[in-house]
Amino acid sequence: MFKKVGVFEGVNIYESSLFKKGHGLTIPQIGIITCPGVFSKGLDLVLIKHEFGHILQWRNLGSIKFYFEIGFPSLISAIIASLKKDYIHQNHSVEINANQRSYHYFQQPKNWNFKRFPIS
Repeated sequence: MFKKVGVFEGVNIYESSLFKKGHGLTIPQIGIITCPGVFSKGLDLVLIKHEFGHILQWRNLGSIKFYFEIGFPSLISAIIASLKKDYIHQNHSVEINANQRSYHYFQQPKNWNFKRFPIS
């Protein structure tokens, strides 16, 4: 169901066919979970960097604050996005904050996809 495929910046990376292309989930004490090939085949490393932004949030806030201020709001936003076609999950403030943290952590990479992972 979930296969560990490597480690990124000290965080375990798992892939699962339960996840759709372009989707990921970060559970800080466990790791980052995405669809097959994202990490193992290098198909979407920008997604991994975005998810790592949630790890940076967790490191800053700690577990309790992370789950109440970031994790649950992000999950609710993702659910809304799956139900409403005009709702854009990537524009939620916790997602933008994860992008900002990751963008700066990785020294403002020139290949950052600002449309997919906005920082403002």
